Amino acid sequence: MLPRVFDRRFLGAGCVLVAGCQAPSVGVAPSLLPNLGLAGSLALPLREGGAWQLEARFTDQWLDDKSFADNGFPEAGNWTQLDLGALWIEPESGDGARWSVRFGATAFEARGEPNMVEEPGEYLGGYVGAGRLTLFGGRFLVGPELTLLVASGDDPLALVPQLTWGVRTGW
Repeated sequence: MLPRVFDRRFLGAGCVLVAGCQAPSVGVAPSLLPNLGLAGSLALPLREGGAWQLEARFTDQWLDDKSFADNGFPEAGNWTQLDLGALWIEPESGDGARWSVRFGATAFEARGEPNMVEEPGEYLGGYVGAGRLTLFGGRFLVGPELTLLVASGDDPLALVPQLTWGVRTGW
């Protein structure tokens, strides 16, 4: 059963993104902060060869830093997140490196004794992020992206940074 923040309206918006369109690009990345896990994304170009895409990204972070080293804090619970928004990837430059920018709406659930938010529960808000991607093997973009989530829920204001370093296909 999905958490309440992932109700039919929010998931329906994600389906609209997927239903539209051109050939998608697909991404997968390890995701760090507040826990450690994986992020997967599907992005659809607004027009063929354009820099702007509509993106749906799902993140599941199930490993806490306490799994590796005891920092004196209680072990955090799982973190599940869905982002729906826009992704801009700079058109190809001569050196193969490109900037990326993303922004949109986010919903996440923090369980257990969460890191980065004071209270466990469901949160709604927005996100903005930027990254530097490098063309690899002619078909893949590889690189880091830093995203900031701003959300409200059981904790009135949550600011959560996230770091991913992943691979995107579909170029």
